[in-house]
Amino acid sequence: MKQRFGNMVKVSAAILAFAVPAGADTLTDAMRLAYETNPTLILNRAALRGTDETVALARAGRRPQLVLQGTANYSSSPPFQGPQTDAYSVSLNATLTLFDGGRSLLAVEAAETAVQAARESLKNIEQSVMLSAAKAFLTVRRDRQIVDLAVNNVEVLKQQVQAAEDRFAVGAVTRTVVSQTQVRLEAAKAALIARRGALAVAALNYTAVIGVPPTNLSYPPRLPDLPRSQAEVEEIALRIHPLMRASHLSEKVALIDLRRAEGARLPSISANASVGYRDDGTFPPRESSSIGVTLSQPIYTGGALSAAVRRAGAELERRMAETSNTRAQVRQQAGSAWIQLEIARGSIASKRAQIEAAQYNFEGITEEANLGAGTILDTLNAKQEVLTAQNDLITAMHDERIAAYSLLAAMGLLTPENLDLGIELYDPEENFNRVQNAPISTFEAGKVLDNIADRWR
Repeated sequence: MKQRFGNMVKVSAAILAFAVPAGADTLTDAMRLAYETNPTLILNRAALRGTDETVALARAGRRPQLVLQGTANYSSSPPFQGPQTDAYSVSLNATLTLFDGGRSLLAVEAAETAVQAARESLKNIEQSVMLSAAKAFLTVRRDRQIVDLAVNNVEVLKQQVQAAEDRFAVGAVTRTVVSQTQVRLEAAKAALIARRGALAVAALNYTAVIGVPPTNLSYPPRLPDLPRSQAEVEEIALRIHPLMRASHLSEKVALIDLRRAEGARLPSISANASVGYRDDGTFPPRESSSIGVTLSQPIYTGGALSAAVRRAGAELERRMAETSNTRAQVRQQAGSAWIQLEIARGSIASKRAQIEAAQYNFEGITEEANLGAGTILDTLNAKQEVLTAQNDLITAMHDERIAAYSLLAAMGLLTPENLDLGIELYDPEENFNRVQNAPISTFEAGKVLDNIADRWR
């Protein structure tokens, strides 16, 4: 079923037409730019790379440790008067853990599991950014349509004011009629200012999420196929949502850590070897070497081991509770998204019927006014009802699309892979494979910071 609904949200090739580099014209382009440049994703990818290093750190505990030590001493007695002695020494010491109750193996397993959990958390953040991109894109389009309606309404009212003034000049209507039309015109102008302000705010939000100002945004793509029942939506969400996977993996990490804490009570065995050279003025200089095995068995640690086990057990209980809480939240979000989509779909049908009825009413009242059976105020009210219905339909269609993408995110399917953005996606395996065996190379701070600075020039 995962494959089935994964394919449902694949965007068709016709939708994936590239826009000009200066701006994102299509919804896919907006998502693509957000995926490549959004600071939230960039910082969380860096956090994941930091988590990758915990595997290398854990594996280091199972490898030999080599330490080179050197000393140089100068002494005389009495101070600076008697015979002086210069002593120099150097030694190379090596240690290797042979047995530690399985703690080092468990540390590696816990680190690898934590990396998997962090990857799932990154997938959820990617979904959030993709949803934010969709909302920003659709909101700008909605507000532009509403502004267009408001502009058209102002132009129509200007014509009506002019017509009323012309009729007043020849005594066909009273000054009251002209004033009523002028009142509606000024109200329409005020509404236009408010609509343009809302559009400006939406454009700022778009720039913050996508990284560039909105340009000539095209019509959104066809909505993807979606499940047909709330139960199906919730089943998919509980099975594949990144938050659920991350929660299960975090619970597994806590269980491993509990086993590590219990293993600390077991003995540990380590092998050690050293070679040294010392020159303290005697002849010949002394060379030394040694090899041995050390057994360590905790007997009493002041209660520290028991406390560590209890703390690990409490952490496991917390993680299990978090999994239950996450399950409830994912089910609630999936169900809520489904209901919101149903509401939006039903609202669209009602708004279309409302527009048709309002338009019919407006035409009828206009005809009655022309025949002297109605007033100009009746005509203005009817026109306002048409405009309100049109605005409501635009909003309902916007809400349907937002609900559809929110539903995909609630199921765990609004991922860059499923959206098929047409670009090379970030591969967490690349960094993990590079650092898991603790290579000697270090962090290239200058290069990374320069790249970050270039984004804000």
